[in-house]
Amino acid sequence: MRTSEFPVVDRLLPLEPGQAVTPGWGLFTDFRPVGVTWHWTATWNLAECDRLLGGPAPARQGIASAHYGIGRSFAEGVSRYVRLEDRSWHAGKNQLLRWDGQCKTCDDEKGARTTIGVETVNIGYARPEAPGDPSWIPAHDLEAQHLMHIQPWTDEQITMMIAVGKEIVSRWPHIGPRDHHGHHDLCPNYKVDVAGFPFAQVLRGIYDDPTIPDPWSQTWTAAGRRRALEAAGYGAIPRLQDEHWYRLDDLALRRFQRDHGLPADGRWTTAVAWAVHDAGEGARR
Repeated sequence: MRTSEFPVVDRLLPLEPGQAVTPGWGLFTDFRPVGVTWHWTATWNLAECDRLLGGPAPARQGIASAHYGIGRSFAEGVSRYVRLEDRSWHAGKNQLLRWDGQCKTCDDEKGARTTIGVETVNIGYARPEAPGDPSWIPAHDLEAQHLMHIQPWTDEQITMMIAVGKEIVSRWPHIGPRDHHGHHDLCPNYKVDVAGFPFAQVLRGIYDDPTIPDPWSQTWTAAGRRRALEAAGYGAIPRLQDEHWYRLDDLALRRFQRDHGLPADGRWTTAVAWAVHDAGEGARR
């Protein structure tokens, strides 16, 4: 099934008063969203996400919502909880950073007030109740202190994510490839989704552009981040390949962040990944 043939919205769940939805986009965002925040549901199926976020009496009524929920198969499909013209309460609690990687300075910069929220059905990282298997994706948290193993997204799900992304950028064409990020990019130390997310594959499909770079997959783990910093001219421990993040690595990352106008917090956010990629490309020219 080609992406263009997939019906984006399998069901539009009814909106009722009191749900976590705010009409319209505010003055701060020039009456439009500034990007897309991708999430994982930490559930096994879309029905559970629907129960939490959609319909006339969601379990998280008045607390949390999202614009879309995307299942793991075509049979599950896609649910839409909030119109693209409205805001959903999908990110903001314990938020430290903005969509562009800079420090959040006021509540008007919360994800719920600035970005479109997309939930993807994924149980997240391996743990006793979700033990995982060898196919799960190794990925560190933003500070490279915890190596997780992440449930992969399915091919059918990626097709649906691309279809949803196309619908978003059709309505809001100013949103470009660099305006997509994960929940953890806004709320580090509080959220770890969406570690291991197939951003390059999804964005290349959304924008029909196979040349979109991939600054993510090679830097999901500490060794990849070390190699990327070295390519950008900030190598601290050359040729070391293990997955421990050393103090010298942290110092090199913070130095890179300071030199490139990013918060020097030692977190490998999407904004940092793009900046390191760009610096590395510049160094190779």
